[in-house]
Amino acid sequence: MSEFGEKADIILELLSKEKTLTLEELKQKLSLKDIQILNFMQQGELIEIINGKLRLTDFGAGIISAE
Repeated sequence: MSEFGEKADIILELLSKEKTLTLEELKQKLSLKDIQILNFMQQGELIEIINGKLRLTDFGAGIISAE
């Protein structure tokens, strides 16, 4: 799996456990410097970012439960 895919999986897993994370919390947990992946995940409707907080969408949660 690519580094991009691995980071996306980790983000989905973290959000499935934590329910919501701030952008800063996610950056610290994942050593994330480039937030482009978050934009991609938001456009794919896997996550939503509201007021600096990230959470899984219903679609994103479905992806996690299907694994």
